[in-house]
Amino acid sequence: MNKLYFMDGKFEGHSWVISEWLENEAFRESLIFDDSWYFLRYRFFGRDCICSETSATVRTHLYNLVAVLYRDFETLTGCDSGEADALQRAIDELVEIAEFGADFPVCLWAFGDETTREILSKWLEPLPPPEQMAHVLKLPHLQRHELERLPYRYSEPKTSLKRYRKQLADYNRRRKHAAKNRQRSQPSG
Repeated sequence: MNKLYFMDGKFEGHSWVISEWLENEAFRESLIFDDSWYFLRYRFFGRDCICSETSATVRTHLYNLVAVLYRDFETLTGCDSGEADALQRAIDELVEIAEFGADFPVCLWAFGDETTREILSKWLEPLPPPEQMAHVLKLPHLQRHELERLPYRYSEPKTSLKRYRKQLADYNRRRKHAAKNRQRSQPSG
């Protein structure tokens, strides 16, 4: 399995399974925003060697994706506990990546092997520290660029984080309710 190298971090690549789901039309239609499919398919899970985007955009799309995964968890996994475990690992990894990315104004990443990691490191080496990068992103022409974003590059991490937390809470309530129902249906004795 390919690992995900995200900035100076290394992730197991559990989330790669989602890239395959993005090919399914029903799954694409379940995404919160029509254009998020493009970002996820061609940017985040891009087959290009090195991917990059502002941290806010990455977090926005990952939190929105996780919200959808929690919202549709039972539909996506059915009664298969192996599928449920794999999906939970993917979700946990996506959340971890989003949280990790919050420390950087711009994120670079790639799915691959150690050679991919070395290539990513060469891209990261000449970048200025995060504080300087954040200052560069405040330049007027880049601010205009942010305001003129294409829809698939939608960027609103605070709203997406709220959406993710709400869906996580709903998911936990459903699990708790299902556990209570199972407990009630078991014969006492």
